[in-house]
Amino acid sequence: MSQFSRRDLLKAAGATAAAVSAAVATGPAAHAEPAHGRGRQPEPVRQFFVAPGGNDTAPGTRAAPLATLEGARDAIRKWRKGSKDRATAPVTVQLRGGVYRRTQSFTLDARDSGSPGRPVTYTAYNGEEVRLVGGLELPGASFAPVADQAVLDRLPAAVRDLVQEVDLAALGISDYGRIVQTGYGLPAAVTPPELFFNGSAMTLARYPSADFLTVGKVVDPGGNPRSVLGDPAKMAAEFAKGATFAYTDPRPSTWADTSDVWMYGYWFYDWADGNLRIKAIDKAAQQISTETASMYSVRAGQRYYYYNVLEELDTPGEWYLDRDTGKLYLYPPDALSGATVLLSLLADPMAVLDGCSNVTFANLVFEGARGDGVVVTDGTANAVRDCTLQLLGGRAVRFGDASTPDGPGGGSHNEVSGCHILATGQGGISLAGGDRATLTPARNQAVGNEIHDYSRLQATYSPAVELAGVGNRAANNHIYDAPHVAVLFRGNDHLIEYNEINDVVKQTNDAGAIYAGRDWTGRGTVIRYNFLHDIVGTPGGDLASGVYLDDCYCGTTVSGNIFYQVHTGFQIGGGRDNVITNNVMLSGMHSVMLDERGLNWAAADLAPGGAWGMYDLLAAVPYQDEPWRSRYPRLATITDDDPAYPKDNTVEYNALYGTPALSIAPSALTYGTVDHNLTLTADPGVVTVTDGTARLGGDDRIAAQLPGYRRIPVDRIGLR
Repeated sequence: MSQFSRRDLLKAAGATAAAVSAAVATGPAAHAEPAHGRGRQPEPVRQFFVAPGGNDTAPGTRAAPLATLEGARDAIRKWRKGSKDRATAPVTVQLRGGVYRRTQSFTLDARDSGSPGRPVTYTAYNGEEVRLVGGLELPGASFAPVADQAVLDRLPAAVRDLVQEVDLAALGISDYGRIVQTGYGLPAAVTPPELFFNGSAMTLARYPSADFLTVGKVVDPGGNPRSVLGDPAKMAAEFAKGATFAYTDPRPSTWADTSDVWMYGYWFYDWADGNLRIKAIDKAAQQISTETASMYSVRAGQRYYYYNVLEELDTPGEWYLDRDTGKLYLYPPDALSGATVLLSLLADPMAVLDGCSNVTFANLVFEGARGDGVVVTDGTANAVRDCTLQLLGGRAVRFGDASTPDGPGGGSHNEVSGCHILATGQGGISLAGGDRATLTPARNQAVGNEIHDYSRLQATYSPAVELAGVGNRAANNHIYDAPHVAVLFRGNDHLIEYNEINDVVKQTNDAGAIYAGRDWTGRGTVIRYNFLHDIVGTPGGDLASGVYLDDCYCGTTVSGNIFYQVHTGFQIGGGRDNVITNNVMLSGMHSVMLDERGLNWAAADLAPGGAWGMYDLLAAVPYQDEPWRSRYPRLATITDDDPAYPKDNTVEYNALYGTPALSIAPSALTYGTVDHNLTLTADPGVVTVTDGTARLGGDDRIAAQLPGYRRIPVDRIGLR
């Protein structure tokens, strides 16, 4: 990864994050309210100072600073007790530059809230670099050549003089965590400690060192937890049924100790990753048995690799931790002298705001923790601004629970803006909030963030931005370099606009950069004015899509987006009431694919009692009552209107160049509107490539040839 991000360069040039755009008629009503607290006159701000080497018994002045975030929090609480007016006064905590090691979450609650327009702000002083670090930097001098002959004998001969060891126990580290099963369909788990060298994640010793192997003959596919989804007891029973399969590469037969060797792979589908611990290796039969099942079981030909194998520590940047002895072994990718070697340790979130409002974190670096960066529950008008969040095992920022369409606990008017998010294990920004029963919007937003190299540990369905609940927004973000999805949404009335998304879906197939699926009720979202480019999936794969409305997802408007070198512009999986209009698709393998899966291979899954649970999701919302009936009138009668048919979709005023014609299923043509789409005979000049970088031009040539087409505001797209 580069030392400086586009966000850094924009900030250096004096640019600021783009202001929240007012909603226009085509956008959800959820985003029409003006910004919270606007119009107030500035007030004197009470300041507290914190510095490395400070003292929490000090008054917190610039000359006599406090030492910790907790010291500042407690000083604010004490100061507020001195006067009734202080309870709503603005407060700023100025952190002097340096490293603040975090061994526990920084917790705030309702007592620590600011008030509308008068926030409590924790920020770096005068542009100084403030690093909140959830791990321990290992001094280069603490490393030494490997001394244990038994360990040397297990290392490849060519690297025995190159691998270095450090005694973590001698450094006071005793909690080494454990590798646990994670992946598609499993709840997010705290990762074990990771090692970072000069800001880059090191790789647990693996075989092969790059790329994948393939599963041989499957003797026993193991359990299939997905087949009993929704029944915890039955799922647990299925997970307990490990798989057995043949390995086609003899390497596992050479390993001395396989008691904690794991495998990572795409065990059944190319969009569902996960890890499995080896239970036993039958060297005579060349078969492996796993302790547990994968979510969909295991099938032959799927890709995987082995990791946490001492004998495979053979490549610069690989490492291994012996949890019995506390010894860490590293094949350094560069000289240890002068290097920053960081071991992540903190398992809890770095900051937790519970029921807290009007609190801002600004210009801080959060890094080196095993879990999430900042977690906010049930708060209002909280903000994470112009921060760097990196080298984390979980997500960068999480407001509420975005794992369900209801999105509980997200609060309202919260934002993540102007941040640089990179090298996270499980995703970027997670925004929940809003009330689905009343369709009350949360108005939480992620704006102007640069997010890349995320989902390092859990590749699939760990997006850069995740939206759930009602009325949240992702705008002007630049999202790139990731194995799977960029933006995932659930719930209603979200707005996804002006983002640049490229080089995602790099390790998976049958996946989308912007994705939602399997819900008739998740309506009202608008996806507009985004630039998606260079999204092609894995070599030889298929259906890496720009926008993927999967498995009968409904009621989404996708307008004014530009697709360049995207394998499949749109994949619409049999849903209804979707509007695909005014988009530009250039140099792709497919333009718009709209199928009728509910009438063929997915008919049983879609039916009452089917595996997709569509009727259960429908019953969970008051879809026949107000305001649902007025907001989504076609949903109110869906069960009486042949719900398996892809009805009332609109595909019009789209422009295509260098990409095949629309592929629309017969029933979608019969019951929908497909008209006024233009295939261009010459390059319209919307996208140009200079020095390998795709840049936007104008769309005047399209407007001249396609009456009814509306020009796209290309000057507003991208990081701002």
